[in-house]
Amino acid sequence: MGITTNDFFENIYSVIFSPQAFFEREDITVSTRLALGTVIFISVLTKIALGLFDKSILSYTFIFGLIWHVIFTVIIWFLTALFFEYIAKIFDKGNNLKKLLYLTAFVPIPYIFYAPLNIMKKIGNIGYIFGSLIEFSLYLWIIILYAYSLRAVYKITLSRSFMLIFLPFIASFFAMHWTICFISKMWYIFSI
Repeated sequence: MGITTNDFFENIYSVIFSPQAFFEREDITVSTRLALGTVIFISVLTKIALGLFDKSILSYTFIFGLIWHVIFTVIIWFLTALFFEYIAKIFDKGNNLKKLLYLTAFVPIPYIFYAPLNIMKKIGNIGYIFGSLIEFSLYLWIIILYAYSLRAVYKITLSRSFMLIFLPFIASFFAMHWTICFISKMWYIFSI
């Protein structure tokens, strides 16, 4: 028996209203097909909602933009999961790519609220400020969902999963800092 649409919408409902319980379920049946379908569904829904609100859905280029949006979203979803899997392999926690793909497919569900926020941001200064604050909390919600999914897949603490999420940002900051210091030192040495 395959995945039903009831399972699909039940999973979306669970991620929105009880995310911790969704990610900590032990009876998860990992389905790459359902994960891919979820990513595509959220991507299409978000793009169409944004197109309806800014009236770009009526243009000829909307279909091409929608196709590229879906392709780009699927590629980013897969590469992000692959990145976390390789980081986890460094710490001997890897070999869970299928489960990670499945769980992280449900992480961008809060993006479905992004289109109504754009309407709110066009209401005026107060609407823009209020919409921006809600949008910021939406991004925080997505980071928390990523942390829950990483914790469930790799059996690590929530604080370690947050560290796993922010590790690339911290590493790139230090890499940029060291590169700038190295270039300035070389500039100083060769300018004498």
